[in-house]
Amino acid sequence: MATQAKLCSSCGFGSDEKRCVKCGDPFGEVPAVLCSNCGFGSDENRCIKCNDPFGQIPALLCKSCGFGTDAEKCVKCGEWAG
Repeated sequence: MATQAKLCSSCGFGSDEKRCVKCGDPFGEVPAVLCSNCGFGSDENRCIKCNDPFGQIPALLCKSCGFGTDAEKCVKCGEWAG
């Protein structure tokens, strides 16, 4: 089962909260997910960018990076997360 990828308060500060975590596009809309391996245990709340253990802000993908089945792939390892 997929887990929502998260950003810490530093990596998700201000306009970076809406930035695509893959390409940096400022118009992130699609929730980024982690597979069961990358989002296991305490890794579920780690920041996808800096690995800070206090990720609370939902990480997003832009429409291009989250198009079709790419929205269901782990943002960290690329494996199927759905």
